[in-house]
Amino acid sequence: MIDHRSDCRFGPGFYRIVLEGGARRYCQNEREVRQALAMLEGERVKHVQRDGCLDDPDDRGVIDGARFLAMSKAEAMEAVDIQSDADYERAYRAVEEAVLARDRHTPVGNEKPSVVIKRRGVKVHDV
Repeated sequence: MIDHRSDCRFGPGFYRIVLEGGARRYCQNEREVRQALAMLEGERVKHVQRDGCLDDPDDRGVIDGARFLAMSKAEAMEAVDIQSDADYERAYRAVEEAVLARDRHTPVGNEKPSVVIKRRGVKVHDV
C-alpha cells in the first residue's frame, strides 16, 4: 500500500478526475480511473490528475513540475536550489503555466507527458 506524503494536499486518492462543473472523483489506481471514466461517460471530464506522491525522489537533479507545485514553499526552494522569494514566485508561475498548458493539451484518459524542472547547477543528460 502506498501512503501519501505527510504534507500532501492532493486528496484521498492517488488519481483525481476533475469534471467541468468542478466536481472531483478520486481513484487509487489507473484501473479505477478507467472504470470511473467509463461510468462518467455522460459527464464532461476536464482532466485526470496524478498525485506526485507516486513519484520516487529523483537523484538525477530533476523534479516533476506537478510535484514541485504540490510542495511547500520551503521544500520547493530547497528541491531546485532557489535562494530568494522573488525567484521562487517566478519559478512557481512558470511551472504552473507549463503544467496547465500540458493539461489543456493532453486528451482525457491519455498519459500526460512530464514537465521536468532541473535543479540549479546540475548537468542533466537523461530524464
